[in-house]
Amino acid sequence: MPLYMDCHDTPGIKIHEAEKAHLKDLAVQEKYDVKYISYWVNEESGKVFCLMKAPNKEAIRKTHLLANGIETCNIVEVEGGLYSAFMGKDLRDRDDLVVDKNGNPDGGFRFILTLDIYAVTRLTDFIDFDELKLPQQPLEAAERFILKNNGNIVNQLSYDRVIAVFKTPESCILCAKEIQKEFQSHQVQYTSNEWNFKFTMGLCIGEPVATTDDQIFQKALNESMWYCKIAENGKIVIPIEFEEISILCKTEMDEPGISIIDKSDQGFIHRLFDHINMNISNVDFTIDKLSKEMRLSRAQLYRKLNSMSNTSPVQFVRDIRLRYALNLIKERELSISEIAYELGFSNPSYFAKCFKNKYGISPSKIKVKV
Repeated sequence: MPLYMDCHDTPGIKIHEAEKAHLKDLAVQEKYDVKYISYWVNEESGKVFCLMKAPNKEAIRKTHLLANGIETCNIVEVEGGLYSAFMGKDLRDRDDLVVDKNGNPDGGFRFILTLDIYAVTRLTDFIDFDELKLPQQPLEAAERFILKNNGNIVNQLSYDRVIAVFKTPESCILCAKEIQKEFQSHQVQYTSNEWNFKFTMGLCIGEPVATTDDQIFQKALNESMWYCKIAENGKIVIPIEFEEISILCKTEMDEPGISIIDKSDQGFIHRLFDHINMNISNVDFTIDKLSKEMRLSRAQLYRKLNSMSNTSPVQFVRDIRLRYALNLIKERELSISEIAYELGFSNPSYFAKCFKNKYGISPSKIKVKV
């Protein structure tokens, strides 16, 4: 049967109350062919997360309703490998509550680090797409620091992005800072006469299932990737919540190479990416229209975005489109002109010029192996 996780928003919940509710679920689970496996309780946030096998989501809803008279906030189907990557090996007490190695309750929240890193080539001849990659040294260094800090690589989603998950905020921040220091101090070693690279990092706090998620940690993954795009080259972007939950994090975050995003700016970033992603193919999507949708003047939008990322709205939107372009070239399903139009460029020549300025080579000179 499929594996699912659900979430319950229960302010003020205590662990002993969750234990009683879980036992009630177990008592009626067979009626709907559901098998509850484990659960997490986060008393501070008032969240409870359950892991179970079931024939479908409706069976889970009915079981919770019959056992405890409660509705679930959201239910997502979980792929086993992805679950293990995020949550690690479960340690459960006798009542199926997930605990850490010291026997303390595991609140279910995880700390996500996304590393965006891309190469710029000085080669002018035709190159294979596989050559438009980074040297292995920086990727190997990143993996080494992730493992050193007890992190787990969730998935290298593409050649230029690494996502890692940690169980504590301190280990997440320390890992990011070690990667940053290594990259900045040895970047010359990682380049040759043809190569250079840039990098950014975004960190965030994630709950397994949020109310709008379609997969586990979807909201957190989106946020950490957005923070990468907001960050200046070589910088780490961290939401202020890290500072609020840990004295050590507060100390570690007080450095020039780290940008802290407060709660009002987090809302701005959410709206910004929502509007950009909805209009990524729209040739008529201008900064004036973006400003209007954000309910800001053009000058206000410029100041707000520039203060975060040291870039203009025009350049910011263009860079997002160019990152999509690189992946579309790899897929080989569209011509260069079609990619340009697909990503909102009205002129393929202008698209090619922008692409070359960012990656150092014209898109037409990238060959993709069949």
